[in-house]
Amino acid sequence: MKKFTFLVAAMATVVSLSAQNLLKNGSFETWTAGAPDSWTITTPANGAAEANTTLKMEGVTSLKAVGGTGTYSIYQVVPVTPGKSYTLYMSYYIEGGDGTDARIWSNFKNGTAYLTDAEMTAGGLLEKLKGPGGSAATFYFPDVKGAWQTYTVDFVAPAGVTDFNMEFRTYKTPAVVYWDDMKFGETGTLGITNNKFDSRIFVNDGVLNLANVAAGTSVEVFNSVGKRVNQGVTSSNKYDLSKLSKGMYIVRVGNITKKITL
Repeated sequence: MKKFTFLVAAMATVVSLSAQNLLKNGSFETWTAGAPDSWTITTPANGAAEANTTLKMEGVTSLKAVGGTGTYSIYQVVPVTPGKSYTLYMSYYIEGGDGTDARIWSNFKNGTAYLTDAEMTAGGLLEKLKGPGGSAATFYFPDVKGAWQTYTVDFVAPAGVTDFNMEFRTYKTPAVVYWDDMKFGETGTLGITNNKFDSRIFVNDGVLNLANVAAGTSVEVFNSVGKRVNQGVTSSNKYDLSKLSKGMYIVRVGNITKKITL
């Protein structure tokens, strides 16, 4: 009974914290006429965006962006309060490209006017919201292909701003990038510990991917009412859950406990 209470409480906490995400459709679960709801997309010639159910970090779909002849921008505008601290979190998977394939390109707005790069630099925001680096040439995300990566950062909304423009970009052919699990909200409300999610465990196509988890580590999976529905030990960096029904579960791998969705 004690384990049951803990697991149900943990699941309820995760759901509650997720509700603090200020972005709508942050995991690209709903689409209308081939476009993700609540997001605006600028599509280059010969580019393509689609809901993808094979590679995803959260939920059942991700956004797959295939570079065309120009820049592929996806953005959503969210009201903010000057002086408050906010946290941004995002996941991306670079399938192919030339090393200049993906980056964050966010900014604050005062009405319809964006902050200039000089204003962003003066506020210590340019690197944080236009990608790690220090110059335009290094703003691209690291060229790591074939694995989910995450980017997260905290910052304070400057005086005078009214909105935050959450934007990210996929660049020209041959870039192919999957985007998922976008979160933005007041710092401390997103369930992020030490400004990052534990990305050692994530689900892809019914399989638990286990980064830096030793072989022989115990695995337990519980359903939404706390009943254990699967158990075993790791033998590699993957653990098959494809025989379980679609839905939300709590998985415990060694001393790591995490909500997953199949």
